[in-house]
Amino acid sequence: MCLATGVDVDDVDPTDGYDISRRAYESSRRSWVDSMRSSGLSYFYVRPHLEKAVASWTRRRPHFIEGDDWAAAGASAHLDYWQERGGRCRSDDCLIHDAGRLRFEAGYTSGDGAGERVAAWTVGEAHATLTGPHGREADSVAIPAGADECTALSTIMDRWGEDLTRWDRIPQEPEHQPAADEAPQAATGDTPPAPSDTADRLF
Repeated sequence: MCLATGVDVDDVDPTDGYDISRRAYESSRRSWVDSMRSSGLSYFYVRPHLEKAVASWTRRRPHFIEGDDWAAAGASAHLDYWQERGGRCRSDDCLIHDAGRLRFEAGYTSGDGAGERVAAWTVGEAHATLTGPHGREADSVAIPAGADECTALSTIMDRWGEDLTRWDRIPQEPEHQPAADEAPQAATGDTPPAPSDTADRLF
């Protein structure tokens, strides 16, 4: 099919027949950046597939992707897009806007019916903790350095089982709501991070 559409034989991967030409690379990159432009980079959906695409091109055409950070390009496009529309996207799990500012909680029902146990981890913390219905820490487990939500969830399930009743993302620092008589302050909560700072935290 590649040959029939004019792809040079040297640009056809002999193992699976995929088009690995420069044109195909640019098209793939452009589609990912365009996708991140409006939707951002989610933990469970966009990020894992983006990593696979980047890994595939790194394996097939390393000289194409060397020094070309798709995530950084997508983050820059995303921040520009939402700055024009008020400053922040509305995705609950956008890594670009919320990287490093979330707390994740997994709920478990207690076997004795006494209430819910909660396994909690905040992005960047070295340990996840399990709290019993009484509110006291019952156990903890080490979380690998640089772990994301998927890694933390896997570690938590390995330690405390897979019978979760919920898995929630909670903003680490809720927005301050000023009192009626409080002097207005300069708004900072919706100021997006610089693309270069954000890109370092995406993978």
